[in-house]
Amino acid sequence: MGNINNVYESGGQKALQGHFRNLVMIARVDGVIDPEENVLLYRMARRLALTDAQVKEIIEHVDEYPVIPPFSREERLERFVRLVQMVLSNGKVTDPEKHLALRYGVELGIDEDEVEPLFEIILDHWLNGMDASEIVEALMNN
Repeated sequence: MGNINNVYESGGQKALQGHFRNLVMIARVDGVIDPEENVLLYRMARRLALTDAQVKEIIEHVDEYPVIPPFSREERLERFVRLVQMVLSNGKVTDPEKHLALRYGVELGIDEDEVEPLFEIILDHWLNGMDASEIVEALMNN
């Protein structure tokens, strides 16, 4: 990867970077990162404890970051909820964004048969004003 610090990062940090990589890929699926998507990317980067330098590195070298799926169902759901949030960040859901989010959902360990209905449920929850933690909680209780 782009710099020597990446060699010394923990597995947990690499997993967070892999998740952020997915968010970047969805944001730029149409060839450009819209201002709304950029704001959300940086907000999520802060939640993931990524530095501005790490964010820049991931955006510039996005293909060099692997996806490391989380172990727990709750973490997988939380990451998938964030992916759907990124799809919605500019106010519209495009087919390429949805397709990529579904693919990443499967990479996160969500069953292929479950991923599209789950996407629609999460989308509905977002559009009805629920926040990420409420959505994850609702999904965990079903």
